[in-house]
Amino acid sequence: MNVKAVVDRSRAIVRDHGIWLTALLTVVVFLGLAAYTGLEDVTSALVALEWTTFGAVVGLTTVGYGFRFAKWHYYLRRLEIDVPLGASAITFFSGLMMVVTPGKAGEVWKAWFLRDKRGVPASTITSVVGAERITDLIALCAMAALGLVLYSRSSLPVVVVLAAIVAVVGLLRWRAASLAVLDRLESVPVVGDYATELEQFYESTYRLFQVRPLTVSTVFSLAAWGLEGVALWIVLEGFGVEASVVIGLFVFGLGSVIGAISMLPGGLAAAEASMVGVLLTFGYPEAVAAAATIVIRVGTLWYAAALGMVVFLTYKTTR
Repeated sequence: MNVKAVVDRSRAIVRDHGIWLTALLTVVVFLGLAAYTGLEDVTSALVALEWTTFGAVVGLTTVGYGFRFAKWHYYLRRLEIDVPLGASAITFFSGLMMVVTPGKAGEVWKAWFLRDKRGVPASTITSVVGAERITDLIALCAMAALGLVLYSRSSLPVVVVLAAIVAVVGLLRWRAASLAVLDRLESVPVVGDYATELEQFYESTYRLFQVRPLTVSTVFSLAAWGLEGVALWIVLEGFGVEASVVIGLFVFGLGSVIGAISMLPGGLAAAEASMVGVLLTFGYPEAVAAAATIVIRVGTLWYAAALGMVVFLTYKTTR
């Protein structure tokens, strides 16, 4: 078998079985964490954790998805995209099955879905997905910055990400420069063929990054991700160790930022390693740090993927 055939076969496997491969890798990462910190101790801690604690994680995460859906629908209304509330909800919640893709880039699937079902230009919805990710990162960076302010923990990744966001938003808000770049791109081979789509994408993005929508959407993001940080605090308390809401927000925020910039599927390994590492610096036992990280990742990341899959399959079987 030649190299091209191997590459094509690998791409086909990732395309058709990407979620399941990520799930398998997650199990490997979790087992690695448990083995590194003490398999027996981690297992004992997980078995002893009350189910009500995990239920609280799922409950808070679900409410957080409500805030994130509100942001999504607010963006659609901001762009005057006429999509009924039910169709908007199906699109948003189905898109959650793509959270295990690198940087959640797979959520651009929502653009294709609305294009095929509602005739909405994909470039317009892509701008919504991009704005979602940027405001999510702003909120997570704000949570992670708590460590820099209150605990003097190093937050270089947070500073870098925030600087990049400011630069991107600043460029997008600099209309003259952005339009000049788009004009130049029209003469670029291949890229120029998509000049109209790029212009639609920019115009939509420009509207979403006005002060009011940027502020409103960031507040929604802070509420949504903040609830998941609170969930981590509840998990730590459930293991019988002293914790605080601020530690939960900081650890979850920093881990999520590092996971996002790693561009690994679902932030796999990068997010887990950073969460465990930070918890250890606060003096938590290794078994508790590993077990808490496993619980919060299952109750947020994989709960989202499962919820998205259920919503999408239900839609497909009942339409």
